[in-house]
Amino acid sequence: MSQTGSANVLKVIPLGGLHEIGKNTCVFEYNDEIILLDAGLAFPSDGMHGVNIVLPDMTYLRENRHKIKGMIVTHGHEDHIGGIAFHLKQFDIPVIYGPRLAMALLQDKLEEAGVSDRTELRTVRPRDMVRIGSSFLVEYIRNTHSMADSFTVAIHTPLGVVIHTGDF
Repeated sequence: MSQTGSANVLKVIPLGGLHEIGKNTCVFEYNDEIILLDAGLAFPSDGMHGVNIVLPDMTYLRENRHKIKGMIVTHGHEDHIGGIAFHLKQFDIPVIYGPRLAMALLQDKLEEAGVSDRTELRTVRPRDMVRIGSSFLVEYIRNTHSMADSFTVAIHTPLGVVIHTGDF
C-alpha cells in the first residue's frame, strides 16, 4: 500500500502516437515517480494552415513536473525526439537516456533551443540497464528499425515488466 492507503498502480499514459503517426510520447507513473518514453512531434496535415509542427498536450506533465525522474529515448526519428526541446522549455527532465545517434541529434536540438542546461544526456548501449528513480529499471534491447541505433526497452517496475518496442 502507498502512503495514501490506496493500492500501488502503474499508470501507462500515451500522450501521443497512439492511433496516429507522430507525437510519440508515453508517460509511465508509479506512485510519485514519472518517467517519459520519447517525446516526439508530428507534421501538420494539409488543412492546418500556418502550423509548422504538432505536439501532444503536455498539461499533465506540467501539472506533475515534480514527479518527473527522467526520460527514455528509443531512437532518433523526429516523431520520437522532436518535442523534447519544447518539453524542456516548460519543465526540467533530470536525465535523458538513449542511443548514441539519438543523443547526438538531440544535443544539437537542445543547444539550438537554448535548453541544454535543463537536462543531462546519457548514452546507452545494447543490454545496458539504467535505474530511473526508485521504481524503474530500464533495459535497452537492440532492435531493427528504419533508423540505425534503435532500441526496444524492458521497463522493470515493482508490478512487473513492460516491453515497449520503440514505435507505438
